[in-house]
Amino acid sequence: MRGGQGRWRILLPLGMLVLASLACGGFQVRVTPTVGPTPAAPAATAPPTTAATPTPTTAAQAVAPTPTALPTPTSIPAPGLAVGQTARVAASGGLNVRDQAATTGNQVGKLNADAVVKVIGGPVQGENYTWWQIDDGAGVVGWVAAGTLEDKWLAPDAGAGPATGGGELSNRAVRLGDRVQVTTEEGKVLTVREAAGIDATAVARVLPGTQFVVRGGPVRLDGFLWWQLEGEEVKGWAAEGQEGDRWLTPVEP
Repeated sequence: MRGGQGRWRILLPLGMLVLASLACGGFQVRVTPTVGPTPAAPAATAPPTTAATPTPTTAAQAVAPTPTALPTPTSIPAPGLAVGQTARVAASGGLNVRDQAATTGNQVGKLNADAVVKVIGGPVQGENYTWWQIDDGAGVVGWVAAGTLEDKWLAPDAGAGPATGGGELSNRAVRLGDRVQVTTEEGKVLTVREAAGIDATAVARVLPGTQFVVRGGPVRLDGFLWWQLEGEEVKGWAAEGQEGDRWLTPVEP
């Protein structure tokens, strides 16, 4: 009996321990999870955007400004030598006529001073002269040299040819009230002065072809005949001419 009671004394605590273990879920150690911060969700990454490629623009090219065409000042030439017009022999000793435009040409005639001829050919340059073919209307036809810049042998006939802007040049003396045209030789100008006389102050130098109205004069001074002129832009006094070389020629309608 004592042996059996001893076993119950041993088994009874063991049984109670088993019951307690079953009631408590056994002796397994349960690890209580530590509540930590919730891991942050990975930040949403924006999808890569394709950089807009700039549209190439054509660089504005500097355009040079177009120059404004300015009116070119033109001088009206004197009624110079030209084919179809008349000319006057200005050489005091007359003028030789040759069969060709050269000093070596055969002489076919001679024109007297102040003879009036018709220009039918030319000009031809040769031997430092300008040659014109002329016809004197009396059977002499040939070539003559016009002379030099300082010594004219053949000059335009002042009374021949149309005037600038209409009308005809008249081979006569200037009169008060006339409309006159400057008929200096080509390349030469006429000086207009404040008063009559070569010592008076010059107010302008006008080109051949310029026209004026005669408002006063004449005044004879310093070997010239002076006239008071009025133009569109210039007013003053000018000499009519000298020794058969006319600088002012009347214009007839």
